[in-house]
Amino acid sequence: MVLTGATGFIGQRVLATLLGRGFQVVAVARSRPAAPPPKGVIQVAADITGDAWLRWCEGCWAVVHLVGIIREDPAAGVTFDRMHRLATERVVAACHQLGIRRIVHMSALGARDSAPTAYHRTKAQGEALVQVSGLAWTIVRPSVVFGPGDGFTTTLVTALRRFPIFPIFGDGSYRLQPVAVEEVAEVLVGALDEPRSEGRIIELGGPEALAYTEVLRRLSAAIGKRPLMPRLPLPLSRFLVRLLERLPGAPITSDQLAMLVEGSTCDTALSRELFGVPRRPFQPPL
Repeated sequence: MVLTGATGFIGQRVLATLLGRGFQVVAVARSRPAAPPPKGVIQVAADITGDAWLRWCEGCWAVVHLVGIIREDPAAGVTFDRMHRLATERVVAACHQLGIRRIVHMSALGARDSAPTAYHRTKAQGEALVQVSGLAWTIVRPSVVFGPGDGFTTTLVTALRRFPIFPIFGDGSYRLQPVAVEEVAEVLVGALDEPRSEGRIIELGGPEALAYTEVLRRLSAAIGKRPLMPRLPLPLSRFLVRLLERLPGAPITSDQLAMLVEGSTCDTALSRELFGVPRRPFQPPL
């Protein structure tokens, strides 16, 4: 089978889960890892929007498509449209070309055409391409994903360690439902041989819906820090983020702020019914 986005944070866990279940995997990513591939893996370094990777996938029966980004780099050609819509369009076309029938597609909680952010709008466009593809599809929409090396808690912990003052955008009451990366991988892989998941969108969150302030409290307690956390009015927060995002290495963008204050929660009844998750409450992955 084919795994795209194989070297990413979630991709690495999905690859390990696939191998643990005895799958042979063609692992496609933009670059090749330095370490040699484990037994059962063919590593392919290629741009998923091109054609160079296709010859390695002949004879495969399914695709788990994970390619996605959380911020753009237009100078490098890395945009939401290219990575969420165009890449998905290419993968769907490849499935038809190669005779692959099954696709499990990772989107994101909050994906919709009317979303205020390009991230969520392009995720919705990718979903639409999968839904009309004629393939046997499953779409998985995770909330914030946590685990060692994740981008979300790592960024927060770094700031909490470094600064004695950590401003909170707005009142911090917006709620998140962090889900463990191992459970996300479990659902993505489990969907491959779960016929009840075909033609369905599975929203995936953790067992707890936590206010952003509670997430920060748990992270601060885990690292033994107690920074001051003043509340910044949202209009001021948006203004400051627009200034900061112009700087290299800015910790947050305007789109990310909009998604944060929108919240990210869901009904987990379907994921519980099909896969028995979520089980693991949010724990700082330190």
